[in-house]
Amino acid sequence: RILILLVTMLPIVQAEELFPKYIDSKNVRLSRCSEAELKVFRLIHVGNAALYMDDCKKIDVIFYNNFKLLRFYYDKSIPAKAFKDTSEEYLKINLGPRYFAWKTVFDKFNSYYQDIKEGDYYDLIYDPKTGLQLNLNNKQLTALNDPLQSLSYLNIWFGKEPFSEELKDSLLKILD
Repeated sequence: RILILLVTMLPIVQAEELFPKYIDSKNVRLSRCSEAELKVFRLIHVGNAALYMDDCKKIDVIFYNNFKLLRFYYDKSIPAKAFKDTSEEYLKINLGPRYFAWKTVFDKFNSYYQDIKEGDYYDLIYDPKTGLQLNLNNKQLTALNDPLQSLSYLNIWFGKEPFSEELKDSLLKILD
């Protein structure tokens, strides 16, 4: 809720400039499959997001065990606590009892989120063999090494009750 005050002060950056057509990650070429506006409270623009996959045809089965990268580019400053709290909330909602079994692992992963400023971007890179990596501006912060827990972490954005239904719907539509 603190975000309302923080997010209304900085200019909006055009999404077309933020996301290259391809990203090479871990010796795999990932294609930009989709893009979306990132909003809080359904109305306040804070940035843009893009989904990259090794096979965009599998976008309709996002929890398929294949390479993917989710990039969030921010036009506003956001405190680390907002990322931690939001992650915890939507993992609880979407994973139910599994969340509590994995809470310690998720808490450790979430502890690496940092305060971000305009122009920063987070990448979440899922590798089916090694798990989920969290990067800030191309610098690795941490990794979640269990592939099942890593894939489950994506429920924050793609679960039955995601952070934003509009974001989920947009990211799950292949670009024309």
